[in-house]
Amino acid sequence: MSLAPILNPAQSGRAGVRCHVVGASCLLAAASLLAPAIAADAARDRDKAAIRAAAQAYQEALSRGDGAALAAFWTADGDIVDEQGNTLAGRKSAADATKPAAGTVRPDMRIRETNLRFLTDDVAIEDGTVEVGLPGIAQPVRGRFSATWVRGADGWKLAALREDRLDAPSDAETLQDLDWMVGEWTVVEDREGRPEAAAGDKPVMEITVRWNANRTFLLRDMKIPVAAADEANQAGTLNVTQRIGWDPLSRKIRSWVFSSDGGHGEAAWSRDGDAWVARTAAVLPDGTQTSSLNIYSFDGKDRCIWRSLPTHVGGEHAPAFTMVMTRKPKGKTP
Repeated sequence: MSLAPILNPAQSGRAGVRCHVVGASCLLAAASLLAPAIAADAARDRDKAAIRAAAQAYQEALSRGDGAALAAFWTADGDIVDEQGNTLAGRKSAADATKPAAGTVRPDMRIRETNLRFLTDDVAIEDGTVEVGLPGIAQPVRGRFSATWVRGADGWKLAALREDRLDAPSDAETLQDLDWMVGEWTVVEDREGRPEAAAGDKPVMEITVRWNANRTFLLRDMKIPVAAADEANQAGTLNVTQRIGWDPLSRKIRSWVFSSDGGHGEAAWSRDGDAWVARTAAVLPDGTQTSSLNIYSFDGKDRCIWRSLPTHVGGEHAPAFTMVMTRKPKGKTP
């Protein structure tokens, strides 16, 4: 041990000062090194908060059916790929959303776990799960989504949305379980959620369902009166033909539909309690792609409630509607 500090107190004082100066310099150097990291973490936290706020505002606009507000959240070339593989233009699809009609029961959509990860400072991926409660079915439909957010001059925007279903349909149902559909049906609108169709309501559709010769397909023919758009066009009938069968490749009940105006589509069917759910994708005559979820709630006798609802988080591609299907007595012709 050195005796210098004891023998020379002045030297000891100078050594203490040097230690304090060196210590302070080290702290300043450490602070200067940590400052960029601290600032980067703070900026990342602000970006996360901004994206989550934008996602919440998007959900609120979706609940209101505010198409203009929804479209504003999308980039010009943003797109949606739904669970059936249909590709839709994000901004246009969102702009098609409409305010729900009075008395309309809308899907109850709840976003569950979400996770944000940044690919760059200006690109982030939001992964999450969603539960959609639908009228007429007991259990909510569960799915997952992946949304790509990009930073623009006016904030974070959606550049892509990808969706998938979590709970795959059971193989338990068979085509024979849809035998209740066989017969002739009159279809009227269920306005304002009335439990029964009012007497005198004009049918909006006539449906005939029968088996093919080998009972491998249900043949569903629909006749829909079409009003004249103007004096130059005459009223007529839109004829729609649907074939429902068991698909051995996907091991699901599937259907294919063709319309006399050139439109076509297909759907995957599954059962939920006493209700049947058909996830439908279609192409209209002008090339527009639509996506809807159709729910058939059969009362076990001669009446069925048919609801058509939007299918995904990104927007509504077809207006929601509710119909009442009533089976005609056997032997009665239209």
